[in-house]
Amino acid sequence: MCSKSLYLFDSKISLDRILYPIIKYDLKSRNIKCTAMKKKKSKVIVVDKYKKYTEIGNMYSSRWRKLDLFIPSNFRLLCAILKVKPEDILMDFMWMVCYGNKDATDKQAKSAQKYFLTAQFGQPSYSKKEIKKMFKELKAVRTLINTTDKMNEEDQELFWKNKHMYLEFWYKRWFEKNTRKEDFSVLEKF
Repeated sequence: MCSKSLYLFDSKISLDRILYPIIKYDLKSRNIKCTAMKKKKSKVIVVDKYKKYTEIGNMYSSRWRKLDLFIPSNFRLLCAILKVKPEDILMDFMWMVCYGNKDATDKQAKSAQKYFLTAQFGQPSYSKKEIKKMFKELKAVRTLINTTDKMNEEDQELFWKNKHMYLEFWYKRWFEKNTRKEDFSVLEKF
């Protein structure tokens, strides 16, 4: 026969009168078991707090844009002679300047960035030193991406979520650096 009592704060409380329909004390295992009048099935809900970063939002992702460009005749002639489309040249330049292309050599990326800086894009809003720092941070992201080949699928998924969170953070940090008056959504125009 087992006693249905429990010591709480050095005082003996009878569970028969107070909580017996809800709580039972098992003397053998010394565990308190909670049971309701009707047994309810418990549901286990798995919450992924990083779920919103599984896919990077459209605002921070690469996207296709239709551009209507005036292409100088000399450039068109050069492209025709060399059998290369102007779109391919522009696409390669864009991927190289931001370390987006893993096949680009470091020399190609440096040359694209040198042109970017020489043309003074983004200046005077950001100094040359700050723009170089942006390039270094993008290179660090590319370096990390290059190490994911041997990761298992679960680790790769976690890595991509982290990368997406970082890119969002990176953009906002640099955007706010010069206390811009526009909202983050100005990115939609680019």
